Amino acid sequence: MARWAPQETDTMAAIAAEVIAQVGTNRTVVGIDGQDGVDLERVASGLVDGFQQHGVSAMAAAAPSGDADELRSGLVAPFRSTGEGPGVLVVHGHGVLAHGTRALWRWSMWVEQESGRLERRADVKIAASAVLDVTDPEHPRREWNDAC
Repeated sequence: MARWAPQETDTMAAIAAEVIAQVGTNRTVVGIDGQDGVDLERVASGLVDGFQQHGVSAMAAAAPSGDADELRSGLVAPFRSTGEGPGVLVVHGHGVLAHGTRALWRWSMWVEQESGRLERRADVKIAASAVLDVTDPEHPRREWNDAC
């Protein structure tokens, strides 16, 4: 028997709603990192669409590197200073949830898939606001990694 799973658009809209509720949308910057081989651009684009479903202006940007100073001066500071009111910038790239860059994001997400789960980066997953499983990209699942 086939299991029902929400469509990508529904999952991403639900995650966007979570971000909106937790940190708001006033020049909010979100960081997305994940396992090697995961299509972080697709996830970022899906999250942007999720924000837009809620009437929130959002855009995605690829991280030029994992260097905190470069991310701050090249993406975060210009976004926060060039505009007023609601808006979300979704920055995606490998290394954006490293120790030195975590403070740049008001909210963050770690993305993984079934293959390679043995190489999970527990330190990064714990630091992330959410974990997303994209083993089936058409039906991504929000994981709950609490210790309960």
